[in-house]
Amino acid sequence: MAFPQPTLLLATSALLGICISPSCGGTQASENHIAVKLPGGQIPQFDEQRAMEDLRYLCEEIGPRRIGTLGGEKTRQWLQTQLSTLDGWQVEEDSFLAEPPLGARRRGEVQGVNLLAKLPGNQAGEIWICSHYDTFDTPGFVGANDGGSSTVVLLELARQWQSQTPRQGQTLVLAWFDGEEKFPPLEWDDFTNSTFGSRSLAERMEKDGSIRNISALILLDMVGDSQLGVLKETTSNSRLKRIMEQAASVLDDPNLFVGQRDIKDDHIHFRRRNVPAINLIDFNYGPANSYWHNQKDNLDHVSAKSLGRIGRLILTALPAVEQSFQPRKPSKRN
Repeated sequence: MAFPQPTLLLATSALLGICISPSCGGTQASENHIAVKLPGGQIPQFDEQRAMEDLRYLCEEIGPRRIGTLGGEKTRQWLQTQLSTLDGWQVEEDSFLAEPPLGARRRGEVQGVNLLAKLPGNQAGEIWICSHYDTFDTPGFVGANDGGSSTVVLLELARQWQSQTPRQGQTLVLAWFDGEEKFPPLEWDDFTNSTFGSRSLAERMEKDGSIRNISALILLDMVGDSQLGVLKETTSNSRLKRIMEQAASVLDDPNLFVGQRDIKDDHIHFRRRNVPAINLIDFNYGPANSYWHNQKDNLDHVSAKSLGRIGRLILTALPAVEQSFQPRKPSKRN
């Protein structure tokens, strides 16, 4: 993820904006009918200790998980093994090629693989919850927070949502993107040096029309910080932001969200194709964000409690997201 140049922020906001009409993103309910309630009147279960053990396994047993490396392959195999024990989930790999730009340390095409898990529903549309599982390319970087935390939250959500029958509602899709991180020492670039997996997938889905099936997309990134404070990412869909804020309120966690800022991340390629999207990210990791992209991003600076706060937030928000967003209808052709 990266911050845009200040000169681009106003242009991005003006051109893309936050549209809440059916013609921009999915068909949506009225602004006045967003109702977030505790599922069944109780705080949803989310095994934060199990998620923390998963994170420990990622960091200590697998380690660095850069795109196109053995660590990345081991991570996919581990995720698939875990998902294979759960009822209802259908898992597939989405392969793509990433080309490091001229001047990057790595050269030549790099094989990347997105991992997608689907829990079919009995209604039209898909709700996507996403993460990236690759780690930044620097020696000894295990990415406990950046890449690891969101990866294990998605896995624990899969356990909570498993079902032996088609779920009552839209299809749920868990997406673990590969190649979110840039190739150093070059700077982040939206189209040539970052988000390789999400960009490839969004482009393909736009071409075959399947991107219209996505009613809403929720991206998690850097959500394990022991001093958790999630940004209200400015270009995210305004309705999704309100739903998440209300979910935090009903969970009696009003201090979860802090500040606002425009952040470039995997959601941008879907948002640019009119998919209602939100990026939930803590981008103040350590003093002055000093733990980001270095060896301080380790298990000492993340917590099970933070994983649980995010997991319960998503479980609480999902019914309102599903009610408020529907897939776009196919374009009429003359």
